[in-house]
Amino acid sequence: MRRLPLLVFLAAAATACRSTTYYVHPRADLGTIQKVGVLPFETMTAERSPADKVQKIFISELLASGAFEVVEPGVVLKALKDDKVENVAALTPAEIVKLAKAMGASGLFFGTVVDYGDARGGSSTATEITIQLRLVDGQSGATVWTASRTRSGATVSARLFGFGGDSSTEVARDLIRDELSTLLK
Repeated sequence: MRRLPLLVFLAAAATACRSTTYYVHPRADLGTIQKVGVLPFETMTAERSPADKVQKIFISELLASGAFEVVEPGVVLKALKDDKVENVAALTPAEIVKLAKAMGASGLFFGTVVDYGDARGGSSTATEITIQLRLVDGQSGATVWTASRTRSGATVSARLFGFGGDSSTEVARDLIRDELSTLLK
């Protein structure tokens, strides 16, 4: 009988850690953004590979949502190369407009993998990922939506018994779906 309140508390605590911080520009007309380019994700981790992996998952989830037509990644890379862009995070609004036009996109998604690794909690280790996403209007270069979220792969059984938990791919996919849900309401 004593375990039931503990399980309820742990489930509530796990759910409470799943909030997403997001912003939608109050004057943004998201209906005008039909076709989007997804720029290479930045990373604040020691390795580049998590950003590449998360970007691929993001593109898949974006396509699955059906909300936007997505510019082919090769076209995005060609436009970046043609404009000699080395750091997407440093693009000015004017450069964003020029780049979106070169891709034939009405919006560009930027992404940053802030954290991607294992976090210890009690007797278990679980994947923890933090991703920041941003949609920029291709006509003005202004940010129209942004979201940031952290998610852990630790499940209740992993927290209680020290085994199980979601893989990094599952954590990233769920996190991206939650972030996109704030945009695709």
